[in-house]
Amino acid sequence: MRDKRPLVIGIVAAVLIGALCGAFALGVFRSDAERATDAVTELMESYVVPVADEDGKEPEDAAWPAADYGDAATMEVLQKYGVNADEWHRHCFGHFSYQMGEASVEDGSGTVSVTVTNTSLAAALEAAGADFSSFSSTQEAEDAYAQGGKAGLFTNLVQRVYDHLDANESPVTTTIDVPCAKGEDGSWEPQVSGNESFFSALYGGSNVIAGLAPAPAEGDAAAEAEPAA
Repeated sequence: MRDKRPLVIGIVAAVLIGALCGAFALGVFRSDAERATDAVTELMESYVVPVADEDGKEPEDAAWPAADYGDAATMEVLQKYGVNADEWHRHCFGHFSYQMGEASVEDGSGTVSVTVTNTSLAAALEAAGADFSSFSSTQEAEDAYAQGGKAGLFTNLVQRVYDHLDANESPVTTTIDVPCAKGEDGSWEPQVSGNESFFSALYGGSNVIAGLAPAPAEGDAAAEAEPAA
């Protein structure tokens, strides 16, 4: 009778090799530093605005939008004036890019270095404010106010912010250490909620956590921006 042991051994070996390759593919043997880097990379990808194809369709696997833009106070103000959050963030991150650095982990916590480049929201706001100041004394501003009131003027101001953001006039590059923590299941998660330095870097050195300004009182959803007499 033919000895079937070589065949059985061969099958077992093939199964073991397949399992081993699968384990590598799933990242079972990745180090904590690599897992932390993967987690932060996934986070940073969520701030990259997806590029639509010729048909205007964005990639289905795009990580955008991010779960946390760090600007809840800012958006609370802007949305009172009818600003669309997704549109605002797409302009804010239209020139966003990042480069991953080294990870340092120990005892379930660590940091991953990331170099971030983006246009400065603060600079865009300042430039738009200067533009609007000049615009407010023109007949065009009078006409805009007559047609849309304060809300119309605010829309004009926001569009000027978008124009300066899109022009990428003041790009800022910042290197930050993104804190991470290891969960009980072995996965790593970035810990950035409320992290001022992280979100400041994302917006080109602009502090968005505190908000642009105190929220207007109830019933005063439009700024006190009227054309100069």
